[in-house]
Amino acid sequence: MTLEFEKLSDDLRQMAHQAARRQQQRAEQAVDMLQALHDYAIDWAAIDHALAQGREKGDEKHYRAARPLTQDTPLNAQIDPPAPPAQATIIATDGSQIVPDRHAAFLYYLINIGVFVYRHGQPETPEPFTVPTIHYLEEGQFEEEFMIGSGQVSIKRDLAEIGTLAKTTWAERDTAVSPLLSILDQRLLYWPIGSTGAAAQATVEKWCQAMTDIRRCGALLAGYIDRPGKSSVVTLLQSLTADADFDWKSLGKAGFNRGVTDTYLYSQLLQPGQRSCVFLDVSPANERFAAIDPHNQVCFFYLNPGQRGNAIARVDIPLWVAEQPTAVAQVHALIYDQCQILGDYPYVLARADEMAVVGRRDQADLDFMIERHMAREGLEGNITAKAGSKNLARGGKTRHQGV
Repeated sequence: MTLEFEKLSDDLRQMAHQAARRQQQRAEQAVDMLQALHDYAIDWAAIDHALAQGREKGDEKHYRAARPLTQDTPLNAQIDPPAPPAQATIIATDGSQIVPDRHAAFLYYLINIGVFVYRHGQPETPEPFTVPTIHYLEEGQFEEEFMIGSGQVSIKRDLAEIGTLAKTTWAERDTAVSPLLSILDQRLLYWPIGSTGAAAQATVEKWCQAMTDIRRCGALLAGYIDRPGKSSVVTLLQSLTADADFDWKSLGKAGFNRGVTDTYLYSQLLQPGQRSCVFLDVSPANERFAAIDPHNQVCFFYLNPGQRGNAIARVDIPLWVAEQPTAVAQVHALIYDQCQILGDYPYVLARADEMAVVGRRDQADLDFMIERHMAREGLEGNITAKAGSKNLARGGKTRHQGV
């Protein structure tokens, strides 16, 4: 049975109508936010007071804001991209995974990290490679202990991404042409979603250790987020324009900003290639990072990465990069230069993703290899009846021959 599209027509029309209404409402709300961005662009005393008010009166479960890192650059700055350095080295990593499948013949999960080393302005060709790791039942381990969910595998993949980035940066530290930029396709202010307590804290400490290792290499570090959803700058602007009846406890809650995100705000301001000023992330998560290593506090700026249009990305950088104007300029220039290769997304990250992806054919070949090795040990595995029926149903139609 295929999807009967005609049965969705009415819903699709309503979907488009609602989207148009939301767009109009967001545009109307953004007018006030943009005006506040201009009105308070260099009012540092008001900005400090608004942030203090937010921390005092807001709900700490929801309050997340942005503080301009310095008082040298206005809130509404439109900073053009500098020329990239003549030569540089850029290292990117990305990852993918195969999660444990209880219906499979044998239990395992796989994490595959793609690495791409790009020699900017140098005659050497880029160096792509992968770091695959397979995890399986160890001696004394039982199946119920091994069957972790996709969320837990994703956390392990995230740690493998930044860990591999740190190791590759360390290996390149003495021979790479400076500046050396290490870049991830995700936020730097990491929190393991779905994990809590001591386990979550241990994950964050491992993440921060990898960041520290990259700093000790003398490298720059950035996290690139395509179509980000943060509203930290909007929260700051709402605090700046708060009146006596302002609902501080709802500040930062989903829906309180009526759909106006930082991305939408800066899409109305930044031209292709331009970035915003640098902000320090104001949040409990960043306080945890500071407690582990103050240099690892996460800052960010917004960037229009395209050659045309107003798509906006966020670039996370650690404090040790953000405090150096030359380093910020190099990150800005190199990332924008990379985006020009593909049009609006860093080439090194696209190639790292290409290296990391494990397709269905790859998984089928891996399963075949596992079965061959198991057979040499005299072991035979069988998929479950459910998996077998799905494979049959999705493999094409056959005629029923009767009984």
